[in-house]
Amino acid sequence: MNRPIIAVLVTLLATLAMVVPLGLSALSANQANAIDGQDETASRKPKLYRMLGYNNKIDSYQDELRMDFILRVKHNEFDPSCADATSGADTKGNCNLAFVYQYKGSDDTSFYRRIKYLNTIASASSSDQPWSGAYKWAQNQDEYFTVHTIINSGLYDYLTISIEGDLALKNSADASYYQPGGANEPVNIYAVVGKQDDALSCLRPSNSWSWSSGIDNCRNFDPDTMINAPDRVSNITSTLAANDKNFTLYMQECLGTGADLQCSGPYSWVGWNSNPNLYGGNQANWGMVTDYGFPDYKSNATGPIAGTAPGTAPARSFFVYWLNVRGSTKANPDGICSETNSYYYQWVALKDSEWVPVDELTPEPVLVTGQQPSPNTATSTTSKAAQVSKYSAFNLPKQPDNPNEMFATDKNGQPMPAQKADGGIDFKEAKEKQDLDGYFKMVTWPVTTNRDGSACTVSPEVYNPDQKGLVGIRDGMNSSDIERNISAGWTINSAFYKYDVPRPDDPTITKIENDAGSALDASGSVYTSKLDPVVSGECTPSKDSARPNKVVLYGEDPANPIAEGQGTNGDDLVKTADTWGFRLGEVECQVDPKSKQGGSWQIQDTNKLYSSPGQGNKYSGYRRYHAWVIESISGFGLTSYFSNIGTAYFVSSENVPDASKLSVTVPHTVNGSLPADSVVVFKGEVSPVYTAWSSGGLGMTDSSMAVSMKQKTASDWTPLLTTPANTFQRDAAAGTTSSVADSATGLTLGLTKTAASTWSWTLNIPADRFSGYDGSDETQLYDFRIEMVNPMNLRSGPASIERKVDMTPTALALERYDVFQVAGKAYKYVDGDRKVPETKGTMVHVTWPGGSGTDVVVGDQGSWQATPPEGINQGRFSAQVLSDDAEGPDAQGRFQGGNQSASVSHALEFRPSNSALPLTGGWPLSVLKILLLIALGLAGFVACLRNRQESRH
Repeated sequence: MNRPIIAVLVTLLATLAMVVPLGLSALSANQANAIDGQDETASRKPKLYRMLGYNNKIDSYQDELRMDFILRVKHNEFDPSCADATSGADTKGNCNLAFVYQYKGSDDTSFYRRIKYLNTIASASSSDQPWSGAYKWAQNQDEYFTVHTIINSGLYDYLTISIEGDLALKNSADASYYQPGGANEPVNIYAVVGKQDDALSCLRPSNSWSWSSGIDNCRNFDPDTMINAPDRVSNITSTLAANDKNFTLYMQECLGTGADLQCSGPYSWVGWNSNPNLYGGNQANWGMVTDYGFPDYKSNATGPIAGTAPGTAPARSFFVYWLNVRGSTKANPDGICSETNSYYYQWVALKDSEWVPVDELTPEPVLVTGQQPSPNTATSTTSKAAQVSKYSAFNLPKQPDNPNEMFATDKNGQPMPAQKADGGIDFKEAKEKQDLDGYFKMVTWPVTTNRDGSACTVSPEVYNPDQKGLVGIRDGMNSSDIERNISAGWTINSAFYKYDVPRPDDPTITKIENDAGSALDASGSVYTSKLDPVVSGECTPSKDSARPNKVVLYGEDPANPIAEGQGTNGDDLVKTADTWGFRLGEVECQVDPKSKQGGSWQIQDTNKLYSSPGQGNKYSGYRRYHAWVIESISGFGLTSYFSNIGTAYFVSSENVPDASKLSVTVPHTVNGSLPADSVVVFKGEVSPVYTAWSSGGLGMTDSSMAVSMKQKTASDWTPLLTTPANTFQRDAAAGTTSSVADSATGLTLGLTKTAASTWSWTLNIPADRFSGYDGSDETQLYDFRIEMVNPMNLRSGPASIERKVDMTPTALALERYDVFQVAGKAYKYVDGDRKVPETKGTMVHVTWPGGSGTDVVVGDQGSWQATPPEGINQGRFSAQVLSDDAEGPDAQGRFQGGNQSASVSHALEFRPSNSALPLTGGWPLSVLKILLLIALGLAGFVACLRNRQESRH
């Protein structure tokens, strides 16, 4: 391979080395992506999350479709306001959701009916009472489905749906259908999202479904060829069939006679229209929403029924009635297993997606006896509506004339806690005391005897399930036994109270890494110098370690800020991926015994996953974080609500103040005294890196400015003032003035903003703060210091200035004041009465009689002296240390004293008595000296002559 080709390949490889990571980085920065079930683009295909309750056993004559279930759809796929505003029903196909079901089952597999939406969600802007939607559903008797609540979880909405519809299943069939427990009867139900007409087609003249009539049938529907948008259609009953939970058909009559009699078994009436007449007049017993309570109701059939508080279903909302077509007739002359006049019922509820007894209502199944008529003469379920209306049991207090009412009592006959005296049921109390999910259903099981009261032994799992241990559920039962017993009964009533899908527990953010302690403060914030901090917290681990819970961390997108109030399902819950922020990573929730939630997690914000460098973490900026948990046990990737919001404020090192801008001005004495309220003025300029927003919104707290001083001989600095938070306002205009006080020291700092981020400041320090002068020059020397302290309490380098602070008054004492010389001492008083000589070099100004003056320098031990000018031999002079506010040598090296002494004066004296005496000075002294020398000379001469004379002898 020649060199040019090699060069080209190297260039391409280098280019790829740069481009590929950039591309991967851009992909990884996509918002709300790659989350185990919450990743990528949400699927539009509807998916059954949970079948809550349905009448899986259907009588061939009284055939009704009743269902409560949770359907997962793409977020915002369904809008509850799509129905007609007047009727509340979808009459024109405007709603992006409908259900298509096999109307005749196996009797005509291509006959399908489309069921439409009835809006029972009260609009927030509506003037309707909050219970209006639930009341509308309680009164419904037509074929509709409704959506009770829309529960958001990430990219998906979970719709709580109830269906009420008719079926037209076969009334007669071959002998295989006449078997105890019913025959398998597939009823396919398809959920269709999006525009309906392009998703399905029908072989009709118009080649389409029609919304023009109340009933929307298609007699030639073939799901294999007429579902035109498989990504928007799914069979929600296929899962039931796969788990052997399909519908079973109970034939409306028996086949054969005597010992060859074949029957499906006892049948629990479902209820349709006003048969029986319930609260509201119609089918209130299925999917009753109790969240808002109900108004008073009065009808000729039921009499007045009192309204209820939120969470409570009214009296006569639920019923039970059992039919048995083995009546005593020619076909069953001995009445074998013909009497079903007793039954069990039990309210069960979901807790963490598992069925449990409702402890506050029916912790055990309740036996009800005395159903009429007895003996049973029914041989068909045909035309039994009047009988059912007359003899049904309701949630009403038991009376002598209706001993079979469903009124839950304890062993002492007292109403259970959730059982109201009038028959109403308080699901709110039941939910809150047992921490239930919010869905309740009543299951009933038959008790059958022979006509003579003896035991019925035919197919006990169908006629007498209690004999097989199939009645009721209890605490401690394993899940398979619970499912088995519920399936052995008939689900006939259901209710909601604040139902929510069982989400994983919310995680919490407790720490964001910084240089010291990293726990969030009370506001949920932390200051950090790290632009790629580790965010950590607590979480609840999965119960199945093979299917762990995962924590996903998001960093806020400033263009789509995180919304508050994310801990509840409602308008404030973040429902769109735009507001989630940038996905920063995910990690398994690890078991941690030290955690309150049992687990912990940590994810690093590498500061590389934002959409562009311009959106990355920066100093003087901030990032808000939140996280949620995604579970994997359900297979749906349900999310928790978002965690608390943790905010990291990114803090860098502070600017060192400019020492060249510092100055200190010292006050001085005037006429020997310091003026009242004298202060030492300390000035300078600062340019803080962190300046706060005066708006009070999100933003950095400014750095503090700390001012201190230290006497040269002292070992510690004395704090003078530290500015409080938000002293330096980012958006204050130039020229803005303000002041801040330090409560600890009582000092006040004056501030003026001089430029975009520059502030001049002045601190007045009272003179009495400068103590400890002992006469030495060092005790008059002070260091003045300023530091900036960032929000992490990290200090900048200091800026300081040294200054002599001499405010001690100078005193002058006169020791000589004659015409020959004026002299004295300059000193200061220390500790009140101790004299300390004034500093050598201090200037004393003497003013002579006549106004002329002389400046003399203080010498050793504070002494000074001046000679009066020639010609001045009388009058008063004055002496004083003058101040010119300079505290050091001038340009010529001459020292200029700063403190002004009080003026002292005296009259010049001649002093003749002293000057006339010998040896006291002056011209008389010179004459005396000459005379003395002459006298001494004569005396010496005389002595010499005498000595000569004596030597001769």
